[in-house]
Amino acid sequence: MRLLGKKGLTVLTTCSMALVFTACGSNTATTDSKPKDNQSTTSVQTAKAEKPITLKLATWEQPTNIAALTKVNEKFHAKYPNITITLDTSKPDAAYQTLLQTRLNANDADIITDFAINPKKDWHKGAAVPPLQQYIDAGLIEDLTGKPYLNNYFPEALKNATTYKDKVWGVDIGTVTYTGVFYNKELFEKNGLKVPTTWPEMMEVSKKLKDSGVSPFTLAGKDVWPLGMVANGFIQAIEPNVEQLDKKLWSGETKFTDPVFSEIFTKYQQMLNYTEKDFMGIDYASVVGRFATGKAAMMPDGIWNSGAIEKANPSLKFGYFPMPASDKAENNKNFFGKYDMSLLVAAKSANKDAALKYLEFISQPDIYNEFINTVGFLPTQPNVKFTNPFMQEVAPLASSLKLAMDVIWQAPQGAGDYTGSPTPVQFLKPAGKETPEEIMQKMQKEWEVEMKNAK
Repeated sequence: MRLLGKKGLTVLTTCSMALVFTACGSNTATTDSKPKDNQSTTSVQTAKAEKPITLKLATWEQPTNIAALTKVNEKFHAKYPNITITLDTSKPDAAYQTLLQTRLNANDADIITDFAINPKKDWHKGAAVPPLQQYIDAGLIEDLTGKPYLNNYFPEALKNATTYKDKVWGVDIGTVTYTGVFYNKELFEKNGLKVPTTWPEMMEVSKKLKDSGVSPFTLAGKDVWPLGMVANGFIQAIEPNVEQLDKKLWSGETKFTDPVFSEIFTKYQQMLNYTEKDFMGIDYASVVGRFATGKAAMMPDGIWNSGAIEKANPSLKFGYFPMPASDKAENNKNFFGKYDMSLLVAAKSANKDAALKYLEFISQPDIYNEFINTVGFLPTQPNVKFTNPFMQEVAPLASSLKLAMDVIWQAPQGAGDYTGSPTPVQFLKPAGKETPEEIMQKMQKEWEVEMKNAK
């Protein structure tokens, strides 16, 4: 699913202070089903004798995620009829971190979903401590080290996503790439186009589509965060060693006014100029439908939306290629992304045993396989068999997924509007009102102030 912005996510680390948050807008959905026909009467009667339990699972709003979790919840309820799952959701932005903070500190959550722990790097002096790291340090997340079902996952997934201070705190149930571009194969064929492998080729494809009356791109500008997510594809192609770039920014060796950022913002602006009119009025819930119905030939987005595209238009033939933002084809071959949804148990949950049963249940290979095929993630378990032709095509290409810049990035403490993320493209014309040069100057000015405060 999508990415939560780093700006505005700093949370309070003590339970008493967090009680300031007395309310948080959210939605709830209950997964409840009658016993299946093939379920034995004895097992049902035994379960009825057990105390009814309602597990509260906090997660963000994303249609395919909710659909996949709902399927798992129904199967879990069939096995444990006395346990009902309630989904507690909010939008996938800073509001979700507020929801987590409120629920965890009020002991009002049993299971939560988040991204990888992503602790601060050694060179992030003065950076805000990531929220999930704060929750763990505050004793709000249950230690899962040694649970047998952890052996079902790739060791590197556990190490890179949910290990902190040599302990395992959750299970990461999928990786995603969001530096690629969905494209309409029929529109490409109709206009005699091939998948672009360099930026000049991308601009040539865009011009031909526009000249033929087809909008080259669609974007969900209204929600803002999708714009920043897409920018990762530009960073990775233009400067593939993003960890080195991050280090140099923090050391002062690289500045936001340097040519690498000029190239990133200039090319991103060129893409915006080929994006359908009024894209800043399109929200994330609507953008898939616009692509699926042919309103635009390309949609830069995360791989997770492949299922939503198929649902919106089952007959659509579409593919996915890395954003070719570099002029060099060899720099445009890789997908970048992150470890996506991790499941974690609240340490102070009144229903901890039931919550741990849930993690064990979803980790079973057969249950996990069905989950992956519904959600559209790349697997963190071996031997997953994709039933989706699109995923069968893309999965091998994304098998060597590299971490995106916004995963490594940590905003300085008290970051302003221009340094809360590495690419504040929402200010860039025509999304905003500023030129690449104006944005770069403001970023560097803010950054220098923040680095002085960090010292």
